[in-house]
Amino acid sequence: MPTSALSPHAPLRTGAATARPAHAASQTVTRSATLDDFDAVNELHERCSLQTRFARYLAARRSLSLSEFVHLTRPDRSLTWVTHPKDEPDKIIATMNLVRTAEAGAAELGIMIEDAWQSRGLGTSLVQYARAQARGFGCSSIVVLTSSDNVRVLKIMRSLGAARLAVQGPTVDFTVCVG
Repeated sequence: MPTSALSPHAPLRTGAATARPAHAASQTVTRSATLDDFDAVNELHERCSLQTRFARYLAARRSLSLSEFVHLTRPDRSLTWVTHPKDEPDKIIATMNLVRTAEAGAAELGIMIEDAWQSRGLGTSLVQYARAQARGFGCSSIVVLTSSDNVRVLKIMRSLGAARLAVQGPTVDFTVCVG
């Protein structure tokens, strides 16, 4: 089982861009995303395989529009983080966000990790970090929608004790209590 190496010592304040938790096992750093990250996040999309992009969006998206990224970086609506190698701060290798839903106290989790960085425990650590930050964002639960064959996300959800809400054909809905 991967060790959580992100340090959620104190919840991030909404919009805080200075907290930089490190993932020791993969020598990466995670920080709050800003609009300045737009191009680097789309470069990440270009480097990801169709399978990885499909796992993230349940569609073959190639990029985000500027208006979508603006929405993801608005601290009143979402928390978004980017992860980069410790020694390459301009190379985004993962992105993750919590976006408020219509349900009070709930946010939807989205995560995408570049193919070469998968299966190193980074996804587990990032999801644990998002869970730790969710309470400060006013959330009591995190909602995850994934494909029924997304083995990595299913494993992470099991490790968090997530409740399977629904299976609708090829998709599975989970909820994770923030606690």
